[in-house]
Amino acid sequence: MNPSEDKRVYILDTNALIQFSLWLPIDLNKFFWAKFEESLSRGEWVLLDVMVDEIKFGNDGLKKWCEKQKQKGLMRSITDDHRNRGAEINNTYKMIDDVTGKSTGDTYLIAYAESNKLVVFSREAPRKGNGDLYKIPDVCKALKVEQIYKPREFLEAIGYRN
Repeated sequence: MNPSEDKRVYILDTNALIQFSLWLPIDLNKFFWAKFEESLSRGEWVLLDVMVDEIKFGNDGLKKWCEKQKQKGLMRSITDDHRNRGAEINNTYKMIDDVTGKSTGDTYLIAYAESNKLVVFSREAPRKGNGDLYKIPDVCKALKVEQIYKPREFLEAIGYRN
């Protein structure tokens, strides 16, 4: 077996992308973002369209960076199959807030990770109580989709070194 076939590939939740951009602003940390982009181009992690769509105002640098990745063909898109699976996930594990629609992208993230055998990197905490909406860690655990929380684990996995 080829060692590269054995390598885990990650998919990032919006909160991970935003936290990287807050702690390591793009204009102040060009080295980090260049390495981050290199690992994306090597296919070590996935930038998903629905996660980028969740980036709101105030994150203009990150939005622009993501747009550049899209222009380079490095952003992946969900399909109708992922949308349908996301709806199934939400029917079983209620994640989407009916009023705000918040967390719709989370169901697609998990569906995409599940169908492509990816590891989800999210900074989201599990739900606090049984009456709360399910969170990414809860659903990943239930569906046996591997998920990590610590940035260091992700950065080491993609070979990030100063």
